This record gives sequence, C-alpha cells and structure tokens, in this order.
Amino acid sequence: MRNHDKFFKECINEQRRSFLKYSSVRFACSYLILNNAYGITSVAAKIHELSVLDYGAKGDGVNDDSFAFQRACDVAAKLGGARIHLPDPDNYYRLLFPVYLSDNTEVFGQGESTRVIFEDPLFVKGRGGFVIGSSQEANREYARQRYLHKQNVTTINPDFKNPEQRQYLRDNPKFLQAENSVIHDLYIEAKFTQQYINNWGGYGVNFVNARNCHAYNIWGRGWTQLIGMGSDVPPETPSNHNCSARNLHVISPDLKRTYYAIGFIANSTSCAIENAQQYSPMTSGSLNGSGIATNLCEDCVIKNIRILDLGKTVTSEGILINNSSGCRVENILIGNARTAVSVFYNDANTLNPEKPNYFNNIEGVNCDVVLAVYSKFNIIRSVSGVNSKFNILLKNSNATNNHIYSSPDGVTASKNLSQHLLSVHKFIESQLR
Repeated sequence: MRNHDKFFKECINEQRRSFLKYSSVRFACSYLILNNAYGITSVAAKIHELSVLDYGAKGDGVNDDSFAFQRACDVAAKLGGARIHLPDPDNYYRLLFPVYLSDNTEVFGQGESTRVIFEDPLFVKGRGGFVIGSSQEANREYARQRYLHKQNVTTINPDFKNPEQRQYLRDNPKFLQAENSVIHDLYIEAKFTQQYINNWGGYGVNFVNARNCHAYNIWGRGWTQLIGMGSDVPPETPSNHNCSARNLHVISPDLKRTYYAIGFIANSTSCAIENAQQYSPMTSGSLNGSGIATNLCEDCVIKNIRILDLGKTVTSEGILINNSSGCRVENILIGNARTAVSVFYNDANTLNPEKPNYFNNIEGVNCDVVLAVYSKFNIIRSVSGVNSKFNILLKNSNATNNHIYSSPDGVTASKNLSQHLLSVHKFIESQLR
C-alpha cells in the first residue's frame, strides 16, 4: 500500500501516452481507445472526429451547453460512431440536463482542465451527468423530447422495461441500449443552484443497460456517486456487462448525502472499478455514505482503491460486497471508517460455492473493523489494521464456509455471535487456513 501514489501516477501516464499516440482530432481515420474489464486495448476503427464547439458549445460558464453536447452525441449515433472532442473551455461547460451516449461513441477532453459542470442533477432528470445507455429512470427517449422541444421534461419513462433483478444483460442481450462507448479525461462536477440549494444527488457517469463501455481519467466533485453501474431497486434495475471505470479522482463527494462516493455496481456482470482515490471525507453523521459497493453482481472487480479519510457517516463502509459471487476485492486502503470492507448477503440464491468472492491486501487505518464478514464462500488473505479495533470480525452465523488465511488472533467473532455459539474457537478454527 505504500506505493499507491506512484502506482496511480504510472497508470494515468500510461493511458495518456497511449491516447496521445493514437489520437488526432479531426482525422477521418483514427483509433478508438477502449478499456475492457481486465485491461486497456486500442481498437483500430474508421471513425469520424467531432468537436462540441462545432455544435454550439460555448464553454463560458453562462450558456447552457447541454444542447450542443447532445447534438454531437446524436450525430455520432447517426454516423454509427464518432470521437467527440471537448476542447478546454475558457471557463467551464455549463450543462443543465444529462447527456446520453449510444453506441461506438468516445467523449474526451484533456484531463482535469476540461471542466464540465452539471447544474441541479435532480431525480426527475435521471440524477444526470453523462449517461451511457438508457433505462426507465434515465431514459434517452424522454430526454430527447426535452432537447427537441426545449422543454425541461422528466427523464423517467414508466413504460420502459428494464431487466429484472439478476436477469443479467450478459445473458439477455435484448435489453442492450449502448455498447463500445467511452468517456475519459474530464473533470465533472455536480452543482446545485440557489433554487435547489438543499438538494443532493447525481451520478457523474451512469452506465445503464450498457455493454463493453468504459470511463477513465475522471475527476469528480459533488456527486452522490461519481460512477453508477446499474441499479437494484425495482423497477429501476438496469444491467451492465463488461464495463469499467478506472483512474477516478473524487476530489469531494456530495457533502449533504452520499450513497457511494466513488461508485456502485448493481445487477451487473464482469464490471470493474479500479485505481480510484477519494481525497476528502463525507460529512460525519450524514445518511448512507460509503466508498464503493456491489449488489446482485457476478465476476466484478474492485481493485487499487485509496480512501485515507472516508468519514464516519451512518453506514461508513469503504467497500461493500453484497449478494455477489465471483468478485475480487484487492489492494484496498481505507481510513477513518466504521468498516473498511464488508461482505454480506440477504439472498441465499446469490451465493455460489463454485464462485467465491476473493479479498486480498485489505488495510484499514483508524477503523472500527477492517473486514466484517456476514457471508460465506469467501477467500480472505492479507487483512491488516492500524489503530483499528478488529482485523477480521465474523459478524453473524452466516459467516461460515470461508477460507481465511490468518493467524487465530487476527479473527474474532462478534459479541452477539459469541453468546449464541457453544464453541467460538471451533467456529473460527474451522475456517482458518
């Protein structure tokens, strides 16, 4: 964990070198740079080059540039794909409505200097920042009505049918709404105006019913989730497959209320959040408030995450793996949290002994618990704490059938569990390796 800063810098520099090598704005033939869930690839493609300036964007921080952004994305869709360049603005790009990407679209800037601010990303507007795909709540067709008729209509379409919980896009491609699209090298911010000053919310980049879509080199401020990948509350249960978000910088989360400051993966398969940092804490005592979570997922990856000060919110979990199987959580450093990492289930159908979750190199600093286990079929290695009360805490009777690579003094059963067990020692020893 001591080399995290060097690691993040090397990752970002490597991707920028790849981007600069293959990108040249306004060349008719270029390279579309894609991520997949496990690595970076550069895919040669004949693709059109567009600029948001050609579609009316001002970047002056005064005019609403959302129409220009969406026009460029709509043109990209009609062309079958395009690279959309966001030149550094004189001030910032001011957007009053979410922007939707379809297939084969790359939206990119120069990095943190390319500033995009979404004003009042309210629930009725799909909580919106950039949306890759379409769903019931973040519906592309309903958004299009606003852009066509210049009316601030809702993006919630009650007639749109998402896949159901665990009806994964991987296995049900009929639900596909976007694929092979990328967003990278941008600063995006959620900002509430005086009219909505007491509001909160907003997802910076929202993946909904998307496949093979990716975001990287993203700086975010003010979002309740910088990254949203799917959702788990019916009827808003979009699914994603093989999507990723990498090199994420949460400068400051939503200070009123944050769900998952870095991101949430739900109802999705083979997705990843990697190489992410959160630089400032969530508001102490505020509702919810965790770093990253999964729910109803399979084969997802959360890796190389650094949050030195999460903040003691109501939930205050650095990483939560819930109702998921085959997931990997590695190289995690969480500070000032109630729990650095938790693994939990309340739906036994999501457990799979053939696909255990894997936890490795988990470190908690000034946490109540480094790893809290409420679940089974997990492989646990290298859990350590600094000024933390418990390293590995088995929280309830569901915490069985785990393979825990630890010395006995590194694993404890909760007080309530100890009161109900005839042999706490046997309960713990049976899972030690």
